[in-house]
This record gives sequence, C-alpha cells and structure tokens, in this order.
Amino acid sequence: MKFGKKLKSLRGNMTQAELAKRSGIDKAIISKIEAGKMPGTIKCHTKLAAVFGMKLSEFYLYMENGKPEPAEFHSGNSKSNSYEDFLEILTSYPLSKRMLPTFISLKPGEEQLLEETMKESERFIIILDGEADIKIEDTVYQLKKLPSLPEGDSLYSKSLKRHVIKNTGKNNACFLCISSPPVL
Repeated sequence: MKFGKKLKSLRGNMTQAELAKRSGIDKAIISKIEAGKMPGTIKCHTKLAAVFGMKLSEFYLYMENGKPEPAEFHSGNSKSNSYEDFLEILTSYPLSKRMLPTFISLKPGEEQLLEETMKESERFIIILDGEADIKIEDTVYQLKKLPSLPEGDSLYSKSLKRHVIKNTGKNNACFLCISSPPVL
C-alpha cells in the first residue's frame, strides 16, 4: 500500500482537518500526501507520528508493513501509552481504530475531563473499583463498584459535551472507557 493510502488508513475516522489541527501541518499538505502528489518531509512525518503516539521509527515501520497483525496483546503488568497522566490508552495507533479502549485511574478527590468531541461518538464507561460522579451536560451520574458485587455500574453516552469525572470515594477509582470512533 502506498504511503498516502497508509496515512489515510492510519487516521481512520479522523478528518484531514482534525489531523491538520493536531499536527500543525496544513490540511492541503496532508491532502497532497494522501493523494500521492508529495511525500512530505521528515519534519512533517515526525509531527504526524506524534499525533498517533508513535516514534518516527514506529511510524515508518507501520507505513512499510503491508499486513496488520490479527490481534494485539498488551500485558497487564506493563503500562502502555499514557495521556494526561490519568488515562492509559490500551491499543497501538489508537486513532486509526474503530474504537478506543482506555483505562482511567483517579486518586481520591481527583477530577478529570474527557473532552468534547467534534463528531458523533459513543462512550461506554464501567467502573472497576471505587466510586465516582460523572457529569455530562447538567446531569450527574453516580457510579460505584461494591466489593460484594462482581461488576460495577456502567454508563453509556452519546453526548458530544465534555464528561467531568470526579472520584468521590476514599480510595482510588478505576474505570474502563471505550470510545467509538476514537476520541480523547
């Protein structure tokens, strides 16, 4: 597959305008690279790689590899890609996927934001440990994981507005969050 087509595949559901905004590269240049009219510079490639959470060498390896692996394994005892110090991305090349699984961990009293999205998306959040409030628009949802129950509360949202998550318990609160299409 040619470089431009691979870049288009890598950006997945992200628009060229979004990629331009995140990378600082003009949208016209991204369009020309994807159309095969220009290859781009190493500086440009470095900026694109950073958007996808890759080193330049990983970016080139992805561009050269014609066949993706059928599955992607991540060991539970090793941290992968962290974002904003509270959210761990659980897959490689996250923005090229159809969904984005993340692990969220908050200290007691800590509050974090899942930002607004520019396009329609869905989020599924399940609490794995602790308790927290999630505010979406003007409604607050209380999620808990009681030790006596095998599963914690969950929340499904299609709201484009920011989600404010606050740990309301005395211990750390942990969540699994899945966004489709991928949004941070």
